[in-house]
Amino acid sequence: MRTLLVRTLAVAIVPVLLITAVAISLSSRSISGSFEDETRFVASTLQTEINDKVVENQRNALFLANFPEVRTATEDGDFASLSRFLTPTKSRIGAGSIRVADLNGLVVAAAQDFTAGEHLNDQLVRLAQATVEQSSLVVNEPSGLTVRSIALIRGRETQPLGVIEVGAALDSTFLRGLQQGGAVELVLIWDDQLRASTIDVADRAILPTTADVDAAPADTLDRTIRIGGRDYYGVFTLLHRFTTLSPGMLGVLLPTAPVVNAQQALLTVLILAVAASAIAIVFLAYRSSRAISTPLRELANAAQLIEAGDLSVRIPKRSKDEIGTLERTFDAMAASLDERERLQQSYLAEARTMNAVADAVVGVTDRSRIFAESLGRIIGLLGTTSAAVALRERAPESAEERVTIPLAIGVDEATAHAVAVHVLAAPTVEPNAVRMSPVSAGAMRFAAHVPLATRAGITGLLSVYFQNARPLGESETRALRTLARLVSVATENADLVTELRTNYVQLERVAKQNADLVIELRENNVQLERASRLKSEFLASVSHELRTPMNAIIGYTKLMLDGLDGELSGQQATDLRHVASAADNLLVLINDLLDLAKIEAGRMEIRPEDVDLATVANEVVELVRPAANAKQIVVRSAITTELPKVFVDPAKTRQILANLMSNAVKFTDKGGVMLDAVAEDGWLTVSVRDTGIGIPAEALGYIFDEFRQVDSSTTRKYGGTGLGLAITRRLVELQGGRIWVESKVGRGSTFNFTAPSSTARAADAAGGPGGGGRQSAELIIE
Repeated sequence: MRTLLVRTLAVAIVPVLLITAVAISLSSRSISGSFEDETRFVASTLQTEINDKVVENQRNALFLANFPEVRTATEDGDFASLSRFLTPTKSRIGAGSIRVADLNGLVVAAAQDFTAGEHLNDQLVRLAQATVEQSSLVVNEPSGLTVRSIALIRGRETQPLGVIEVGAALDSTFLRGLQQGGAVELVLIWDDQLRASTIDVADRAILPTTADVDAAPADTLDRTIRIGGRDYYGVFTLLHRFTTLSPGMLGVLLPTAPVVNAQQALLTVLILAVAASAIAIVFLAYRSSRAISTPLRELANAAQLIEAGDLSVRIPKRSKDEIGTLERTFDAMAASLDERERLQQSYLAEARTMNAVADAVVGVTDRSRIFAESLGRIIGLLGTTSAAVALRERAPESAEERVTIPLAIGVDEATAHAVAVHVLAAPTVEPNAVRMSPVSAGAMRFAAHVPLATRAGITGLLSVYFQNARPLGESETRALRTLARLVSVATENADLVTELRTNYVQLERVAKQNADLVIELRENNVQLERASRLKSEFLASVSHELRTPMNAIIGYTKLMLDGLDGELSGQQATDLRHVASAADNLLVLINDLLDLAKIEAGRMEIRPEDVDLATVANEVVELVRPAANAKQIVVRSAITTELPKVFVDPAKTRQILANLMSNAVKFTDKGGVMLDAVAEDGWLTVSVRDTGIGIPAEALGYIFDEFRQVDSSTTRKYGGTGLGLAITRRLVELQGGRIWVESKVGRGSTFNFTAPSSTARAADAAGGPGGGGRQSAELIIE
């Protein structure tokens, strides 16, 4: 019970603890995430407020520049009355300062006191001299940050008369007006100097610099800062540029104490909930374990008694739940075991009799003996004196079936035949079904019939005759069915043995004929090999003879296109380009046929040497790049010189890569083609990967065969002869490698081939006889 209790507690409490831990983690993340999102939102809102302040200041400058009194006084040079007008206007629009200057920046009027010879900001003056209609600057002045906006004052003829400047301070008072609640603190930094804040920052070094924020993603930096003994979560963001606004930084600080308190409160609640759940689980687990273990102990004791042979033991009924069901099932099982013990003894006696019948018929190939042994045994088993066997047979000269009686004991054959025909003529004859029927055959008045069934169907009938009608017992019915199956199997085996003997004779005759055919096939193979060799030699000769005139056609066509015979018309040039393109394609085909003929004729020369695969790969990439650029796809090689050199024929390897890369570019419309290689166990595995149309799975088996392509639609759309991959496979195998392809339709293909590395060959050469070094080798395939 203790083990059950411990397991129950473990199964119940461990998930609760895991769920609690996950809940604490997710809740903490959610609270922290909400807090961070709120801080970022406040920072974004405040940045918008500052930009709005700049816009408002600009609008005020533009408004005053277009005000009639300002334009008139400026045009008339009445700057005293202009100053009197601007003084109350400053308060009405909430500006910090208003100054009017000529186009050189000399202040001539203001809404506040100014000194003679006072000038506007140099950059604003330069903007005014460039006749900029309006602009703004944030000026880092000794008194603090000030937004200064300038606008042109134009006369009646729209000629520039001067400029008007409106200033607004970005000081601590401005920041307090932006505070959203007492918990939010703001700092404004300009040129890495703290210019305004709503909190006393004793050490500027604890705040980030403008460079730190500029290097952060999205120009926003998060940081936890401790100020005055309190922790703050700060979001520092660069102020977006507004016209000529200089870069600055706004910091929004929120105290982290509320978040920490919320997390601690959540943790306390979850711990209390887990503790309460654990107490409840322990109590329920104890009660449940006792309710389960006590009945199980009684069941175990009863099972031990039954194992000892006492089948009369019974379990008292306690409940109606699953344990009670188990107790009732246990009692039923004990009663069933008692009944089965009784039936088992009966079955043993019956089995002994059936074994004797099986020994008598199984393995016998003589039908007459099988029937005689079977009928003799069944008569003795059922306590009768008459039985018969009927068979369905098909006459060789006729398609009709007939019923024969091979053996009848205690009943005449005519009666047995009539009874069998009647029973077998029934609409449905079920295999293994025992049928009772009255008969009139001398002293016999009743018969029991069982069909003889084989894999071919119902092949006969086993009938047992009785003098008086009586029901058959279950054991007698079972014995009759078993004997019928044994007779059916033995009869079928005897027929199969006879058929096997006949087939053996025929097989010997066929074997002799096959031996004659093998001799003839060998002679045909010799003739086929000679024909294939002649074909390859003819193909090589014809391809070689065709290449010379084809080169002449291509050369003269290109000379004509270059104007050898005078200027061509547009149609003539087009036709000649078609001729040149077709000739180039035909020359490629001739070269492929010539290579294939050389390979098949055994005259392909392989001259292996140490080759830098990266150099060959780059050459091939540049070779196919024009075709790739025409299709706007990317081709590149990831093969580096760090890989070991390969011991291959450089020309044949270049041809292999060119065939694979050209195919990849041809069948790729979007994406790109990648050439890569990896070294492993003395070999380099080179891969050409594309994002093209892919190859169906059923075509992967013949894609490297000569003159085979995926389907006719591919040939029509992309062209080709089906020789490129076949030649590529032959060249790879001639250099000791292998080639294979991996592809999915619509997702692209990857062609891989292996090549021996130079380092592995050097190791082999050094370990062999006379292996003092590696020499160049030449291999001619014969």
